[in-house]
Amino acid sequence: MAMALCCGMTVPLAACSHSAADGASTAATSSMTNGQVEMFVPNDSFTISQNVPINTWNRLVEATSDALVEHGFDDDDITTHTDADLDEQSRSIEDYVRDHVERDDGRRADGRTLVVAPAVRTAESTKYYGDYATQTLESTTDDDAKTKEALDRTVAALNRAKSAGVHVIVLSTRIPGFTPDAFVSICDAEQIGRMQAQQLVNKLELDKTSRDNPRRIEIMLPFDGEASHPDDEQRFARDAFKGVWSVLGTYFRSGVAVSPSLKLSASSTEDDWRAVAFQARKTDDVVAEIKARLHTDTKGAFTPIDGVVSMNDFVADGVIKGLTAMGYVGTAADVNPSITIGDVLGNIAGRRDVQRGKVPEPTQAPQTGDGDDGNDGSGDGEAVPVTSNRWPIVTGYGSYVSNIPNIVDGKQWMTGLADRNGNASGIAAICKALNRDDTKASLDHFNTVDGVPTMALPLIAVSAGNLKATLIDPGYISLADADL
Repeated sequence: MAMALCCGMTVPLAACSHSAADGASTAATSSMTNGQVEMFVPNDSFTISQNVPINTWNRLVEATSDALVEHGFDDDDITTHTDADLDEQSRSIEDYVRDHVERDDGRRADGRTLVVAPAVRTAESTKYYGDYATQTLESTTDDDAKTKEALDRTVAALNRAKSAGVHVIVLSTRIPGFTPDAFVSICDAEQIGRMQAQQLVNKLELDKTSRDNPRRIEIMLPFDGEASHPDDEQRFARDAFKGVWSVLGTYFRSGVAVSPSLKLSASSTEDDWRAVAFQARKTDDVVAEIKARLHTDTKGAFTPIDGVVSMNDFVADGVIKGLTAMGYVGTAADVNPSITIGDVLGNIAGRRDVQRGKVPEPTQAPQTGDGDDGNDGSGDGEAVPVTSNRWPIVTGYGSYVSNIPNIVDGKQWMTGLADRNGNASGIAAICKALNRDDTKASLDHFNTVDGVPTMALPLIAVSAGNLKATLIDPGYISLADADL
């Protein structure tokens, strides 16, 4: 889905039609109240822990409830339903429509909006990206008979609700066979991959890199081929790699980026995602994978590595542990020394960043060892290949609280997250516009996709330099959470 580039535009929301008499009977009420909002969301997929993404459904509900109150909704008019799966959720929606819409003394349900985040099953590897990543809601096999039944029940109930004048907003994952009044695309696999790749390009300054001194980059793509629903795993991993390759592919094709493991080359395409996919059920799996990719038979030698796209913070943590065990040293600040650890802590304390000058990379890669004369120390003057144990740029996603210290000390260059507060505020604004039949509402980050008004906010990239502004100031984490 193309990211909506237009901000603050006037968007005609798909308000339900009703007769003049109906409109007259509700006009007075609509002018005095913002109506009601019912939220149907999945249960959180995570337990209470620091080693999980900070974006969960529970936290989005809290943020959205607060935003609704700020937009003038009464607390008593905001209700939340949480369900473990689509079957339970479909029954909750069906019960609500029957009991609170169709039995509402024959009155229309204008001034009421249902916010539905489909309780889709989550692939094993995708849970490490957070709760909001778009999944695919399909029911095409005999094994998915229960899903098909739940999907049909959901669509039927929501269509009956719309027929009665209720507005419906769908979050994150589209519901096949149903057209909502608005759709909120919080984040998807391709978007997550693309953001990390672009951050890596910016940090390594690949546009200034020479083919004679290419940057060495590895893409660590978690994929569980033995999962209970491998098709879901494959779809997400493929799309995530597609996002990465849409950015990095150009540099591999031009020769300014190479893969130390040789898993990718100038002839690779977005269809070659399996080349870099590996099973990552536990941290040791990630450690073993990065060690295997950077393995060398030369005693005491290091395979140079400039960047690692880890896809999520769980993988990034394993990459950091593996690099440390292999003896790689330094931090991301050594690659592009624009900010020191002291500057980071000063920034968190409210002081201004102090920028350091960058030492430019050479146009050509060095061809000798420690000595400038090409002598390897044996006295024969023979040149030896250079090996480097310099710490690479490591990216991730999820903004795990447990990974924040790695951001501060430069072991992980960046992480990312969906703009939870921004999405919550946007959802509240849409609810208000729909309930008031305000078809000329000015809403940010809106576009029309497949005939449906769609909101899509950009993801937030978090690095040491903007940690305070992006995570601490908005209230996503506290200094104590980050062990600072």
